[in-house]
Amino acid sequence: MKLHKILFLAIAIVLVKIDFAKAQTSEVKTLNPAQFEELMKNKGAVRVIDVRTPEEMAEGKIPDAINIDIKNENFKSEIAKLDKKRTYLVYCKAGVRSGNAASIMKAAGFSHLYSLDGGIDAWQDAGKTIEK
Repeated sequence: MKLHKILFLAIAIVLVKIDFAKAQTSEVKTLNPAQFEELMKNKGAVRVIDVRTPEEMAEGKIPDAINIDIKNENFKSEIAKLDKKRTYLVYCKAGVRSGNAASIMKAAGFSHLYSLDGGIDAWQDAGKTIEK
């Protein structure tokens, strides 16, 4: 009888560890501006997505970023057009909307997602280039 309890406990521990590992890998990674910029260098495999409104983006954007506004009702249909195998670097103004957008993308089947910690504000504070 004791052997069954020990075996049950061992299996339960393994299952909890597996669930914990899955939860950790399902989170979207955040990058500081230097890390974000480093990944941007692989232009063939990486796309930069600005999830701010078009009006915000007109004030300045990270070079080569495309705009897919998370506030737009078509956000999910727009991301559905993207190649889920590519790597996407997502940013907004301060990092909140990009985290939400990346989570939506993750739920839609995207696996290579990174969010800019602090958004374009942190990017500019780090002295990185923007284009208008």
